[in-house]
Amino acid sequence: MVRSMQRRLAAGIVAGLTLVAAACSEAETTQSDSDSASATTTTLAGAPTSVADAASVVATWAGNDWLFGTVPAVAVSADTAKPPIKIGFISIDSGPVAATPELHQATDAAVEFINAELGGVKGRPVQIIACESDLGTDKAQACARKMVDEGVVAVLNGLNLSSGVITQILEENGIAWVGGIPLDVAEMSSPIAFQFSGGAAGAFVAFADHAANDLNAERVAVLYANTPQISVAAVEYGAALLDAFGVDVTEIAFDLTTQDFAAVMARAAQSSPDAMLVGAADFACPKVMQAISDLGLDTTVYLVGSCADRKWIDQVGPDAVDGMIFNIETRIDRTGDSNVDIGVYVSAIERYGKGVNAKGAATVAFRSIMNLYDVLLELGDDPTPAGVVETFRAARDRPSFDGHPYTCDGRQIPALPSLCASQEVLVQVSGPNADVFTEVSDGWVDVPAIVASELSGS
Repeated sequence: MVRSMQRRLAAGIVAGLTLVAAACSEAETTQSDSDSASATTTTLAGAPTSVADAASVVATWAGNDWLFGTVPAVAVSADTAKPPIKIGFISIDSGPVAATPELHQATDAAVEFINAELGGVKGRPVQIIACESDLGTDKAQACARKMVDEGVVAVLNGLNLSSGVITQILEENGIAWVGGIPLDVAEMSSPIAFQFSGGAAGAFVAFADHAANDLNAERVAVLYANTPQISVAAVEYGAALLDAFGVDVTEIAFDLTTQDFAAVMARAAQSSPDAMLVGAADFACPKVMQAISDLGLDTTVYLVGSCADRKWIDQVGPDAVDGMIFNIETRIDRTGDSNVDIGVYVSAIERYGKGVNAKGAATVAFRSIMNLYDVLLELGDDPTPAGVVETFRAARDRPSFDGHPYTCDGRQIPALPSLCASQEVLVQVSGPNADVFTEVSDGWVDVPAIVASELSGS
């Protein structure tokens, strides 16, 4: 099979890892041999200039290229006398499952940065209307209604497990559902949803493609939380793609609240797989990694990017994750690209994030609002919900904040038309502190091309 891999120019000032499908990490690139074609590796780091030593974030990066052209030298505040432009934000901030408060914190940090240093939207300040959802539909529906009542121009997605009811209400009112971590099929197929991530589907496509064609695996176990959001990605994309490649697949579903992952992994090991693709995130991450380590399984393990978050690695120790492969949605190898989006991000989080970890899922939220901000700037000082929807829908290879350019024509993955940028990068974690990330994919994994070639019926 001929696989299409899309390369992107890389940046050399500061590199970032967006450890997504649902989390991310920041990193500084180092090249082991500048004269060789060896993979670029990274160690966790921040911006090269502390914002504490600079007048502002923009002053730190002044004159460099970024999403909005050239970073200005002087910070300009929004005019608080002007009426704010309201943007909604819905996510799960607390609770035992799927809580990602860092998405909310990063959104607030981005808004503070925009208002304090970028002049808001043509002088008008941006105001976030936040609403916390949970695992059920009642709060999700109430949050969506609140957004309509507040007159927001768009709603930013954090992480939600009941997005179906949210998108239905937003569709009825013509309000865009933007970015975040897409899990629900509804938010990956709604005509008003615009995602800058491949979500779980993109991750499983990248995993399956790499296992079959780079690892040459003959037997693969696909393990996943038995929820509609994860099972569709794991079965209809991951397992189906492996089957198309002629790989022997063992599917194992586990309950979302599973605690005994040793039993789950032991069951998977019975098929002697060459690789395991594991669809687990959040609090399940350390349990999965510890179970694999304790069993001493000699197999390549693929996990979603959220599991490479520092807080999970610290729980299990670096030895437990050594050699594991994770999906991310930005490049590590940035040689030759002067773009400093990731540097601005790290500096902004350091100054305005109020303690949020820049190496966590915060990157996802920050990218979302910066891409929305880019659209609002284009629309001028009186943007409308219809204008936001139309501008996103017209996007063709539009630059994304520290991500793959996005196209929102609904044709990237026909069955999931809201995924505007489903390309992935795969990295392997190693080093004595599990803080070295090496790209193992050949640049960007072109998920849409793989789906079109091998899963055209999807």
